[in-house]
Amino acid sequence: MAMTTRRVVLALSAALLVLSFFLGAVAGFSIDEACATTPHPDLCKSSLLACPESKEATTPRALAEVAIRAASNVGASAGSYARAQLDVVKDNDMWTCLDECAEDIEEAVSHLDDTEGEIDEAKFNDVKLFLDTAEKDSWSCDESCKYAPQTPVKAALLAKNKDFETIMTVTNALIKQATGGGGSTAAAPAQAPMPLSTP
Repeated sequence: MAMTTRRVVLALSAALLVLSFFLGAVAGFSIDEACATTPHPDLCKSSLLACPESKEATTPRALAEVAIRAASNVGASAGSYARAQLDVVKDNDMWTCLDECAEDIEEAVSHLDDTEGEIDEAKFNDVKLFLDTAEKDSWSCDESCKYAPQTPVKAALLAKNKDFETIMTVTNALIKQATGGGGSTAAAPAQAPMPLSTP
């Protein structure tokens, strides 16, 4: 009887130890720490904290999903801006700039835009593959717009596109943290914070 009681106590102690370790790991998870390993820590933190879902993200995977949604929102905003300006501009080169950039941005957003609710494994892997490819061979609105006149519309579009490219880089780094692919991405040294442009 004493031996049985001792075994039960040992089993309970082991279970409590495992549980406390798990809870400690969850409690120790921090957006600050996750963002510190991305190329743009300040932008990472501000973008994630702007999403209400980030308050419930207690794992690297959940945080990566929030980042995917944040990137999708930034891209959708940039694409909408370009489309809206197509009806306003008169210059042919500027129209081409807006049209080509809008198409490229919308194509990227189609890979990020998720259905409502949790992002399933297939979608998560699709986003990961797309972002890995985009980092190596991304489109260039600068190239599409090189013949367009220097106007406030062009400047705003290029700034919004840059924001989108930057948040995609951050998202890819967070996905790698969540999947263990490639380890952490070191932050660029002495890099000033990159605030998102205002609409």
